[in-house]
Amino acid sequence: MAEIISIDGLRIELSRKKIKRMNMRIKEPDGRVVISAPYLTPDFEIVRFVRSKRSWIDRNVARVRARAAAHPEPQNNAEKERLRAALKARIAVRLPAIEQQTGLHCSGWTVRDMHTRWGSCNTRTNHINLSLMLADRSDAELDYVIVHELVHTRVANHGPEFQAYMDALMPGWKNLRKSLKY
Repeated sequence: MAEIISIDGLRIELSRKKIKRMNMRIKEPDGRVVISAPYLTPDFEIVRFVRSKRSWIDRNVARVRARAAAHPEPQNNAEKERLRAALKARIAVRLPAIEQQTGLHCSGWTVRDMHTRWGSCNTRTNHINLSLMLADRSDAELDYVIVHELVHTRVANHGPEFQAYMDALMPGWKNLRKSLKY
């Protein structure tokens, strides 16, 4: 069970666990600061840890909140399902066309309610997942994420070979990647 503490006016959710090192996360979509600490960590070490990371915390809380403000969560499940259906319809048209253009193919695809990434690819099965957050993004940005994940069906990492594929298949992809970072 997490306890709520305040350090220099910053609200922290603190959980003590059977772990070796302290770690911190900024939770989507509201920017909550969550710290996990080993059971025997003294309070003064937690305070020192938070103070040493304060600029990182402030920067990332602002980034998470800005992303949430730019792309608010649907108000209810009906709205979320409406967005999901609309996105699935767009993907059903765009993905086969992109597969035909690139020669890259996935074994299947799913729209998932992901908050920290635009897409993912299981490189073992070549199944791709696309984020529901893409529902309110442009066709060009959706195409970029689809191509990005399709390239992962050939190259598992983001190294030079991956970048060469992206350059060949989608010149200007780096600008689209930047637009997705808000």
